[in-house]
Amino acid sequence: MKDILEFLSQPIITSLLTLTMGSYLLTWLTERRSKKDKIREKALQLFEEVGSDFNAILSMSYGHIRNSNFKIHKDSPLDVKRAELFTKRFSVRIKSKAFLGSDEFWQRHEQLTFEIDRLVRLMMSLSDDDDPAEVIKTIREHQERLAKKWPFEERPEHSPYPPPSNELVIWVDMIWDRAVWLLGENLDQVLR
Repeated sequence: MKDILEFLSQPIITSLLTLTMGSYLLTWLTERRSKKDKIREKALQLFEEVGSDFNAILSMSYGHIRNSNFKIHKDSPLDVKRAELFTKRFSVRIKSKAFLGSDEFWQRHEQLTFEIDRLVRLMMSLSDDDDPAEVIKTIREHQERLAKKWPFEERPEHSPYPPPSNELVIWVDMIWDRAVWLLGENLDQVLR
């Protein structure tokens, strides 16, 4: 044992051991940082994809609402985008778990997907024969349900549109604000 300690205590051996250990540690830290950077990059791609999807469908919804154009057909771009949200749910869930290590992101994404589905389907179902008071009541019930499930500080003022457009704008604003919060909050966590 004494011979081994004498051998290891020689300056050249100590230097070689130090260089080897230092090199190993540097390689390990570099690989760890590289892996973390790749995960961060994938998370940012997920946010960009989700944000683009939400932006497209909510922007189209705003356009229809502000023009009081509720004649939305099954093959319209708005309905196609709505359906695409459902086809991406599984992918968002897996990527959320892998790149964010979080269930909250995909759960909130799914909640927004179903909320957008309700909004678009309600808009598609509107006709000139509908009782405006009943339509407004239904929209407000959706707003209250969303506010209860996902409490959030709502916008204080809205631009006045004729009914039911005003109520629909409020509902879309609620969805929009939550989508922005979801992406922004998770972006902050990824960039830390």
